[in-house]
Amino acid sequence: MEEQQNEKMSPKARWIIGGIVTICLAVLIVVAIQLNKKQEPEVATEATQDKKEKTADEQIGSDLEKALSELKKDKSSEDKKTDSKDKTTATKSSDPFAYLFNPSKSDDPLTFLSIDPTELPDVPEPVVSKTDAVAGVKDEGTPKGPVVTIPTDLNQSPLPSVDDPKLSGGSLDLGEDDDDNDTIPSGGDVVPPLGSGDDGKGTDKDTTPKEDKEPQEPQEPQEPQGPQEPQEPQEPQEPQEPQEPQEPQEPQEPQEPQEPQEPQEPQEPQEPQEPQEPQEPQEPQEPQEPQEPLKNVSIALQEDTYDRLVSYKEQQQIYNALYYGNKEDLNDPKVVTLLDEMLRNYNNANDTDITARQLIQSLTQSQLNDEQARVYNAQLTKLKEEIEKVTREEYVDVYVIKEGSSKDQLYYAGTFEDLLNGNKDELEKAKNSEMALADQKASEAAENLRNNKLDELQRKANQKALIDAINSYQLIANYSTEADNEAEAKRNEALRILSESIEVSDEPEIENNDTTKVETDDEGKTEPKVDDQEEIKKSLNQLMEEGEYIQVLQQASAYVEKYPELEDTIKEASEKLLEQSIKDMKSNNAYTDEDTKKYLSQSYAALTGLSTVPSEISEKAQDEFYGYRLVMQAEKLIDENPTQAVIFAHEGYKRQETDGAKDILQKVNTALSEKAVGMEQEQAERAYEILTVTAKDVNEDIAQIAVDRKTAYGYAAAGEERYNAGKTEEAIAYGSEANRLYPEKNLGGALVEKAAKRLLEEAEQKELTAQTETYNLIVNVKGLDESIKTQAENRKTVIDILDRVNTLEKQEQNVEENKQQGLYYLNEAVEAVDKTGWSDEEKAKIQQRYDAHVSSMLEQAQTWSTGSEEEQKKAATYYKAVAEIGKYAGEETRANAKTALTELGYE
Repeated sequence: MEEQQNEKMSPKARWIIGGIVTICLAVLIVVAIQLNKKQEPEVATEATQDKKEKTADEQIGSDLEKALSELKKDKSSEDKKTDSKDKTTATKSSDPFAYLFNPSKSDDPLTFLSIDPTELPDVPEPVVSKTDAVAGVKDEGTPKGPVVTIPTDLNQSPLPSVDDPKLSGGSLDLGEDDDDNDTIPSGGDVVPPLGSGDDGKGTDKDTTPKEDKEPQEPQEPQEPQGPQEPQEPQEPQEPQEPQEPQEPQEPQEPQEPQEPQEPQEPQEPQEPQEPQEPQEPQEPQEPQEPQEPLKNVSIALQEDTYDRLVSYKEQQQIYNALYYGNKEDLNDPKVVTLLDEMLRNYNNANDTDITARQLIQSLTQSQLNDEQARVYNAQLTKLKEEIEKVTREEYVDVYVIKEGSSKDQLYYAGTFEDLLNGNKDELEKAKNSEMALADQKASEAAENLRNNKLDELQRKANQKALIDAINSYQLIANYSTEADNEAEAKRNEALRILSESIEVSDEPEIENNDTTKVETDDEGKTEPKVDDQEEIKKSLNQLMEEGEYIQVLQQASAYVEKYPELEDTIKEASEKLLEQSIKDMKSNNAYTDEDTKKYLSQSYAALTGLSTVPSEISEKAQDEFYGYRLVMQAEKLIDENPTQAVIFAHEGYKRQETDGAKDILQKVNTALSEKAVGMEQEQAERAYEILTVTAKDVNEDIAQIAVDRKTAYGYAAAGEERYNAGKTEEAIAYGSEANRLYPEKNLGGALVEKAAKRLLEEAEQKELTAQTETYNLIVNVKGLDESIKTQAENRKTVIDILDRVNTLEKQEQNVEENKQQGLYYLNEAVEAVDKTGWSDEEKAKIQQRYDAHVSSMLEQAQTWSTGSEEEQKKAATYYKAVAEIGKYAGEETRANAKTALTELGYE
């Protein structure tokens, strides 16, 4: 090859080459005409410029030498020589200019014409002579201008791209498939095209000629089987440059052959309409896959309860600190300490408003077993008690003293001594009024019960009247001083009459144990024994020694008229029997052992039923047995009349104060407390008034329950009055307290429901932030319907969250973390808004606030993504936050955020 390059071509050789080229050109023109008629896309060629004019001989000689040098690099050129008559294929020039020559005169040297591609006119389809021939031209990509390359094998002449103004559009379309055997003659080798990847139809106009020239070297492979091989030597180390040809959206631009074509994308000339195809040559570089594995980036965790509470504390939002702190299980010592500190802001219960009172009553105690928890629990308990006291004082002052019944006035005055201040005159009037009513009831009932002509219903009605009188006397006595015992005396008398009216059917009779008579015949008839005074005394003495005092009284009473000396025996036996009975009544067996209870019944019958017993002993026995008998009567009346049973048991216990009597009192108090839940209001209130006194000394829990339930009835009534007066907040507060004190009955349920609905309607007319006070009151209401309470709770949640997000965004420190915390909170807001009962318009505002927050994060992330490595990392945290926790940002937004995160090299 080197020797052939050094040889000088003879004129004859040059003319042979010219002839061959002429024939090839004629073939190409015919093909071009046929293709143009089919209106197929045409191949744009690039015009070139001559820097200097040369003669045909000099030009061909110079180009021939360079062409021979180039063909030396083609290892397969020697194997691909074929007959000179074979058809050839045209190649597209990657030169910035294309050279044309005019072979109209075959005797003249070839004349090259330089045509400016920007001045090519639009011309109609040309008529070209079949004898025209075109020589192939190749641009070596050097800054000195193009050089014609002619292969040494004249049978392998590459056809140049032709920019002949006579051709339609200045281009020649050889078809879309370079590998098609119909367009490539067998035996002819194809020089792979190094033009643009869109079949020469133009790509990026900003590509410079220098960029086109750099990849010229890969023209070595001229086999049609591997048109992709020229990509290997291109060495585009920068992944950005191959991105430029991604704008082939304008397939009409192939009409401009003058535009320089980028050689780095020749591999997909068939599909210029798909802009993705030009990226395939970039696969070896994989520009969109980072050279290193994706880096991890962490987003902020959701703000914990304690940090949120600290923020509320700093903003003096004491209510929110207590409310949200109490929603946890109070198992965090830090939270307990903070709540304890917040509670100290309410150290004066008198200055605590209605809303704060409801909140404090709803707070729970900590389950921790440490010193701080004990301090918090003790403070909370004390504060609750003080609030209860203040609320009750206000209730008594406003409603009871001024408008309540005399019975209610005496009840609260007697139950709470501290309520007497400033109300003594009113309470004295109430005392006198209630005393008069009690006297009237007791007098009429006692007179009726002494008349044995009453039927069962009448007897029970009079017993009920006596119970009412006894209760009134008890309220007055409870309020009065010890020196003022008039009410207590009347109570005792009424109670005795009531006790005597109760028939105890199973009370045993005195047994007849007269030993002075014996059976003497088979028919069971008795005859008196020998009437011997000495024998009688002997028998009675023996019974006395054995402690059979009841039998002594029976036998002595039978002979006392005949033997008056026996009166001393009767008196002695009575005294010993009473003494023994008192001892037995104080024993633990008095109320549990059946034999003991039977013995005491017989003793009472003997001491009070035998006329021979001295009156002083009989009266004392009645007094001593009175308490025991009341307790025994109470136990029998538990199911029939628990209210009456409690009265009897309490009086019996007061007289004996034995463990047995206390047990019975506990039993009947519990029974009445349970049964009172199902009673009508009037009966229930009377039961609780009685229990307040009867359970006070034996069961403080039952006594407190009685006070609470009695007060609950009063609060419910007061709340109704407040609601009717238009004071809805006071009404709902009283109704809530009624339900808290008496949850089993839900006395204020209907009241708080209608009051809460009214407050919700009124709140919707206010600005969003102004609604908070209303919701703060409702969320702690006891006994409120859950659907209504849920609305208030979620409205409060949304408003508090928006305020919290605004606070976070205003902070100058930890801006990026605060922005992510805001996204966590806004998720909660969007979730809660559906349960608020708000209109769609109001709900849409919350979603807009959410979307604005996400947009702000994405805009900032976009700005950071083009900055320093540190800024890119911050951008990644925003993208990741939106992708992972932006639950309501939309799937597309989250997907885009994830893609942006990956492009930054993070996962």
